[in-house]
Amino acid sequence: MGLVNRITLVTGASRGIGREVALGFARAGALVVLAARDRARLDGVAAEIDALPSGAADVVELDVSDPAAVRRAIDGVVRRHGRLDALCNNAGVSSAPGPVAEVAPAAFAAVQQVNLIGLYACCHAALPHMQRAGYGRIVNVSSGAAIMCNAEQSAYAASKAAVNALTAAMAKEVRTANVLVNAMSPGSVRTDMNPTSSVPPSEAVPTAVWLASLPDDGPTGRFFRFMQELPMLPDIDLDWSSR
Repeated sequence: MGLVNRITLVTGASRGIGREVALGFARAGALVVLAARDRARLDGVAAEIDALPSGAADVVELDVSDPAAVRRAIDGVVRRHGRLDALCNNAGVSSAPGPVAEVAPAAFAAVQQVNLIGLYACCHAALPHMQRAGYGRIVNVSSGAAIMCNAEQSAYAASKAAVNALTAAMAKEVRTANVLVNAMSPGSVRTDMNPTSSVPPSEAVPTAVWLASLPDDGPTGRFFRFMQELPMLPDIDLDWSSR
């Protein structure tokens, strides 16, 4: 069946990777619920989807850092459309670059509030609906930063490493309900957060569509780029003999 007639939700859908993933879901036959803070931009993406053959879009103005708003939004999707088949957690920020000695804890926390806690809130609200339906696919947009752990990217790298760990743990909890949960790295593509890249954000679409339409026996609790599995966490050589 793939994504034909599936009800899907993409956060951070107003621009960049989220916009491209939403268009990719629509081209694959899904009804796409677009969620982000910028209503005007969302309406523009919805118009692009509605112009596609059989394209169908719904719009939800949403700040994922507000758990109560997330709950209302996802419950509203299920009321309007009867179910939620696939969730792509794409909303993210990289607003606290710099050395740990200089980045204030509040700035570090603000990144976690969107990238990790906002993603958690979306999963927390969506999973009961998916479990009751006996079907669900969750695609968490992570990053290679979770593995590379580059200097002066501690806030962003930590948030994405935590997303990978959350993905693995959550997948174990819901596998028997036919809910598959995976993470993906879109690669170094051109977005507002990475304006110097020459790679278009559409490069992320095939992996997102594949993960959102996995068959029941598909992988879960894994981390992918270009549909190839990556390590979930950094390969850190720890000497446990002294601990």
